[in-house]
Amino acid sequence: MRNVLFFTLALALATAGNVLATGNEHEVGGSADQGHTVPFYSPAAAMRFQCMWFQFEIDEKGNVARIEFLFESGGATPTALEGCKMILCHSSKEKLTNTFKKNYDFKTPVEVFKGKYTVPEGLKNNDWFTVVEPDNFVYNNKNNLLMEISWTNATGATTKTYISLADQPGRLRVFDATGATGKLLPNQGHLARITIGNPAVNPTSLGRVRALFN
Repeated sequence: MRNVLFFTLALALATAGNVLATGNEHEVGGSADQGHTVPFYSPAAAMRFQCMWFQFEIDEKGNVARIEFLFESGGATPTALEGCKMILCHSSKEKLTNTFKKNYDFKTPVEVFKGKYTVPEGLKNNDWFTVVEPDNFVYNNKNNLLMEISWTNATGATTKTYISLADQPGRLRVFDATGATGKLLPNQGHLARITIGNPAVNPTSLGRVRALFN
């Protein structure tokens, strides 16, 4: 009977899709100065983008359970990104350079998403929306946190998200998913809300849950 109850619970979780990540939210990236189309600029042939957030803005060690961006109403949704990859990496750098690999600062980048990403429909100005819910990256609360987004094809409308224009590590972009260098947008920051805590439960967890009660 106990196995049946736990299996029923696991099945409910799996069929419902991802269970939302939980934990402590940290708003990072500076003040909302204006909307910007990068990295969700659909007219581009492809994109490689980096931004970075200061350690003192996060100030908590633990699993990065969710990263959200802040929608700006000047842009429309949805935007669908094919061949999308998202990377997180610790970095001791205080400012980004124009070279993507150099910004990893000899640390090991971790791929936290690969596949098709679609910006949610129906967003309104100042709505937070989920970009990624990693289950494989632990933030050390010692270094700054770098995020990289690349994609090979985009369809739909361009989505604008809020950025700041001063006192931040900068943003880097090139219209090439594998470009080694790009245009540095100095002192800019990308507004984000980072949840440190429990990762989302993926439907593929069902098999692992079943194994616990065999």
